[in-house]
Amino acid sequence: MIRFALASFAVCLASSPIAATQTMTVEESIVTDYRPVVGRIEASDTAMARSRLQGIVTQLGIDEGDTVKAGDVVAFIADDTIAPQINAIQSRIDGLTEQVTQQEADLARAEKLLADGFYPKARYDQEAAALNVMKSNRASAIEERRSLVARQGEGYVRAPADSRVTDVSVVEGSVVSPGQVIATLATLDGLVRLSLPERHLSYLSEGGEISIRLPARDDAIRTARIEKVYPALKDGAVVADAVVEGGLNALVGERADVLAPVGDRRAIILPQEYVTTRYGVDFVRVKIGDRYVDAPVVLAEPLVAKGVYEVLSGLRPGDVIALPGTKSS
Repeated sequence: MIRFALASFAVCLASSPIAATQTMTVEESIVTDYRPVVGRIEASDTAMARSRLQGIVTQLGIDEGDTVKAGDVVAFIADDTIAPQINAIQSRIDGLTEQVTQQEADLARAEKLLADGFYPKARYDQEAAALNVMKSNRASAIEERRSLVARQGEGYVRAPADSRVTDVSVVEGSVVSPGQVIATLATLDGLVRLSLPERHLSYLSEGGEISIRLPARDDAIRTARIEKVYPALKDGAVVADAVVEGGLNALVGERADVLAPVGDRRAIILPQEYVTTRYGVDFVRVKIGDRYVDAPVVLAEPLVAKGVYEVLSGLRPGDVIALPGTKSS
């Protein structure tokens, strides 16, 4: 059973003069017992990087576990049918440009002849209309080329947000279709998503604090603040978003122990400044009569309140203890 002090006690202890005085009188305090509830670390949001073209993956710049920024290119899809179309349209644009240039020159000569009365007005109007048609055809071809170039640019698959790559679904050389998933990304927005059994719903409330431990890594206790509790259950589990103080470097899907309260009791709580350790044994200076002696004590695991221990044995309420090095009066 892992034991932790109540948050209110931790605040009082940190601000009281007890932790700073040379001596203190041992008293019992109310502490809460916790037990671990198995949960899972999930990404607060997941995103899919998808192909918008049908083609071949010619570049793949990511692997599982990589961290990417929003807008980073994660892959490039080449559609071999687009480049020939662009070249064909460019050739048509070049031809239309030459025709427009020639027609403008002819129309300029015709305009001079028309002014001198040597050129039919109907013929001049016909050639001016033909020039406008050529310019319109050229503008249409330019827009068509611009559309194909933009479509070719859709071959760049970009990360939608700052995220970590959790799965890559293709390799270089793969043939993909529009909408096919290239990679799955887990966002990095400072939130972790917890999935807990439904029976522990009463322990979660928005704005409340919980304690998390990652047993696969270490026994360090991390405090998290609940940002949101989702109204719908997912596979029989309640889902909540939490912000972990100092961040949390964990794998998506990694097991997490969420420490749920199971009851209150009275216990002796001691600031760590009063404890010394020699040869693996913990000692506290206790006043006996008019002098201080080092008395061995048995301590529990550290509490959520940093710098505080629970004394299992070796001290009683009313004992006067002193900081290490205190001389007898």
